[in-house]
Amino acid sequence: MSFPKRNKNQLKGTVGQTFFQHFINAELNCIYHPINQENDFGIDGYIELVENENVSGKLIGIQLKHGDSFFRSRTIGGYKFFGESKHLNYYLNSQSPVYIVIMDGSFKRMNWVMFEINKTSPNSGDRWWIEVPKDNLLISNFKDELFQTAGPIINYEDQIKFNWAIDATLQDASFRVVAIPQKEILTGSYDYIINFIDRLSKNKDMLIKSRATLDIFFPAYDEDEREIFQIPEIMDWLKGSINIGIPWFYFLDTRTRNTGLTLLMHSYCKKTKTIRTDAGHMVEFDGNDLAKFIEQNYINLNTFTEENKLSLKINKEISLGIFEYLKTHLQES
Repeated sequence: MSFPKRNKNQLKGTVGQTFFQHFINAELNCIYHPINQENDFGIDGYIELVENENVSGKLIGIQLKHGDSFFRSRTIGGYKFFGESKHLNYYLNSQSPVYIVIMDGSFKRMNWVMFEINKTSPNSGDRWWIEVPKDNLLISNFKDELFQTAGPIINYEDQIKFNWAIDATLQDASFRVVAIPQKEILTGSYDYIINFIDRLSKNKDMLIKSRATLDIFFPAYDEDEREIFQIPEIMDWLKGSINIGIPWFYFLDTRTRNTGLTLLMHSYCKKTKTIRTDAGHMVEFDGNDLAKFIEQNYINLNTFTEENKLSLKINKEISLGIFEYLKTHLQES
């Protein structure tokens, strides 16, 4: 008689997966997601951790081996598990921790080890081995190990609501003033302003509404007797922000006198003349520096609008607003 055959190794694999899935669900109260055999390249399945009936989304990769042969090579501390070298890069690139689990034919001995490259040793041929400790028992300390490795399950509800509340405030505002933290200035970091811009760019509608709505200030320097443009670290920070491509021309308000735009010019351009007046200062900037300032900021504007697939019409409107602003306020400080 001619029929398809299921060999003993296939049967072992199926029985092992079935037992392990039952164990994870019934004993650990977690979820086991087996991988179909045709897609098994070294990970047999993933355990999804569940705590107080809350499915966490935290996953643990499992390499599962079932059979008495996996307990034949003994060490002082346990058993040798032999793996193929092709799996090393696979495990090391996994975004989830990987555990190796071995079970004997009768499921009386079931042991585990977390895969870590510094625990492995080379073996003959294209193989390696790792010790599976005899004290690492599936029925006693496996669950605690998984939760410890995965780290705490965090409830992000308050953070999500807080972030959405900030987004709603930003989206509804027609004008926004960004306070640059002193730490950013002293460390030369641009994370704060980049994250702020990313928040304004989270969707196309919000991004378009945010154009020409910003100004910036530096509250940590309110008590400083110097004018802001006389503080070197702020000037260095502002000039650096232009050089790394912050799209100031897109976001800074040009409808009224804008502190940020004025300070950016101070940071980038040498001053050829400064006259103190009752209203502040009258400043003349070096023409070459001013041309470079305008050119670089227009490059940043064009790059930003292209990356965000904004229309040429929007780019032209912003460019015209900048041109009119500079023509009106160029000599004011």
